[in-house]
Amino acid sequence: MHMRILVSFGISIAAGTAAWAAGSPADYDGDGRISREEFRNQAARSAFAADKNNNGAIEDGELKLSSDHRKALDANGDGKVSVEELQEGQVGGFGELDKNSDGFLDANEMKG
Repeated sequence: MHMRILVSFGISIAAGTAAWAAGSPADYDGDGRISREEFRNQAARSAFAADKNNNGAIEDGELKLSSDHRKALDANGDGKVSVEELQEGQVGGFGELDKNSDGFLDANEMKG
C-alpha cells in the first residue's frame, strides 16, 4: 500500500492564510491558486532540496521521516527513499487537499 503523505516543502505552501496574503511561493503564475503542475514543481524543488548530499536518496539526517513514512514512500522496496519517490509521495497528496476537485488549491483548501 502506498501511503500518500505531504512532507513539508522547503518553503511551505501550507503555511496558512498569512502566506497566501503575501503570495505563496508555489503559486508561480500569481493567480492566487496552486495548480497541480505548480504543486508538482514545488514538490520537485523541495525533494531535491531535501537531498543535501546530492546522492539521489533522502537519508535520515536530511529529512525527518518516521519509519512508517519511509516505508510508505519507498515505492520500489529497495530500502531507500529516492528524490523521485519523495516527490511522488508529496504529489500524491494533491487530490486529498483539492477538496472541490477543481484541479487547483486555494487558500480555503490549504487552511486545514
